[in-house]
Amino acid sequence: MVVFTHTLPVNDPSLPEYPEVRRDELWESLVHKAAHPVSYVPSITSAELLEEFDGGFVRRIMLRGDSTMPLRERVTLEQSSRIVFTQLDNPLLTEITNEIGEDAEGRLTFTFTATLSAAGLERSRREAGFVAENDLLFYDTAAATVNTVRLTAGRTVAPA
Repeated sequence: MVVFTHTLPVNDPSLPEYPEVRRDELWESLVHKAAHPVSYVPSITSAELLEEFDGGFVRRIMLRGDSTMPLRERVTLEQSSRIVFTQLDNPLLTEITNEIGEDAEGRLTFTFTATLSAAGLERSRREAGFVAENDLLFYDTAAATVNTVRLTAGRTVAPA
């Protein structure tokens, strides 16, 4: 199994121009990101809510560079700290998670995790650079999420 994990600080003291993000603001932003990911995730070009259920929803997304294959995800919101994106159509991934945590000093963190499927693992064995390319893509996704959260902290988040 190949799992990509990137944990980033949400608040950065070296960036005083951004207001400090509170845990509840981060959660609100992550829930907004789950329903309206385009402004948070550079690789997603569109998203559509297909179905709602208690504790989450199913969405369809389109990825940049692949407008022929929409992907469905079952999005589950877990206790104001974790969102699970179960991949329903993505042949390369089984699950993505977004999680709120704290580092050893008690500072707020955001962790992005993506798990390759069996087909993704096989592709990683066949294609040189596949793991490195995806690791960079997932790091960029985590960084873009944190940057968008910082930019919108303290503001009411409106649907995209």
